[in-house]
Amino acid sequence: MSFKNSQEFKNKVLACSLCPKMQGKPVIGFVDKKTEILSIGQAPGIHEEKFGKPFAYTAGKTLFKWFSSIGLDEESYRKNINMSAVCRCFPGKEKAGDRKPDKTEIENCKIYLDYEINYHKPKLIIPIGKMAIDQIHDSGKYKLNEIIGKKFSTTKFGHSFEYIPLPHPSGLNVWNHTKEGLELIEVAMKLISEHTSFKKILV
Repeated sequence: MSFKNSQEFKNKVLACSLCPKMQGKPVIGFVDKKTEILSIGQAPGIHEEKFGKPFAYTAGKTLFKWFSSIGLDEESYRKNINMSAVCRCFPGKEKAGDRKPDKTEIENCKIYLDYEINYHKPKLIIPIGKMAIDQIHDSGKYKLNEIIGKKFSTTKFGHSFEYIPLPHPSGLNVWNHTKEGLELIEVAMKLISEHTSFKKILV
């Protein structure tokens, strides 16, 4: 699927109904102006549809707290970093939390991620959470302590870029509160703060 322009892209995302098992309507955090930084979330939670934007609830508070620690508040983040996602709709609940989107749903939504990457041509991508990291990380199996706090380079979606992974900021993610987790998140945020593209936002 191709899009004539960014407005058509947004219209198509908001009207998308490719995945019948999804329980929420699409949520997007698209930035019209060209930006060198793109973040990739996993999928909206149950509250995001109500607010009409990604990371609008408790996980978002943690995420923006991380970025505030390096000088970027929530409003500036949303204006300057394109907020993509593996899937744009709330998948529904399971016993242990939100349902994990299946391979078909992830593949259906890749057309939108592909457009955003090729529209912005980012120099830095920040995948947030394992499902997002999986879309661009070259290694199959990994542990969070092997990739959080590190910077990588790759070529995906026809575009070369660097990426700095972050764990998912969900309160259910126990790893974030471990001594190692806290230390590696701090290292990752320092790497982001030192990236040339991030420094441009703060000017």
